[in-house]
Amino acid sequence: MQMQMIERRRHKRVPVQFWVSLSHPLLGVVTGQVQEMSHGGLSLTLDDDIGFFSMMELEARIHGEGWDDSMPPLAVQVVRAQNREIAMKFMDVDDEDSWEYSLLEDEIAFDFNDMYREIQSIA
Repeated sequence: MQMQMIERRRHKRVPVQFWVSLSHPLLGVVTGQVQEMSHGGLSLTLDDDIGFFSMMELEARIHGEGWDDSMPPLAVQVVRAQNREIAMKFMDVDDEDSWEYSLLEDEIAFDFNDMYREIQSIA
């Protein structure tokens, strides 16, 4: 008997072509490739195995075509870490306040919904 996994994600995730620089007071700057991004956070592959752990808080600066480089760093928290594969949530996004989603979308000039529709039409 095969168990069916329950989808617990709150936000649609879209693949992106960004890279990230993460700042931590003790580790300095760590870089990685963003795999997917949503209103609530991002998943990435670190360039080096640093030993991140859940609940770790950092500042993320996202880079790449289509991203506003003048935007300040985003506060993030590690929610899952497995070797170099890391999942992080945005600390300043509250699920209760939908206005923050539109604010985040306006600040980064990136429409998650259009990107999601584009991916769905290809699949």
